[in-house]
Amino acid sequence: MKKRIEHSQLAVSVYILAMKKQIEKEVESRYTKRIEYLVGANNELMKELEHWENEIITVSKESVEDYEEGGGVHDGDGIEKATNETIATAE
Repeated sequence: MKKRIEHSQLAVSVYILAMKKQIEKEVESRYTKRIEYLVGANNELMKELEHWENEIITVSKESVEDYEEGGGVHDGDGIEKATNETIATAE
């Protein structure tokens, strides 16, 4: 009878150990999938951010080039003066 109780306790211990390992695997699997998903989403957002940063830099460079080519403020007063040619095209 004593051996039967010992075997029963051993069986319960083995069962509990197996259940713990199974639960650990399931939890690790869930978190691993979640982490991989979040890393992927973060990478996509980083690419999008880099794209728009490059777009802003391009637009800024174009604005500076336009300004340097005469598209900016003239005579320092903030008002561009109309020439006869621009008046004629406006009419």
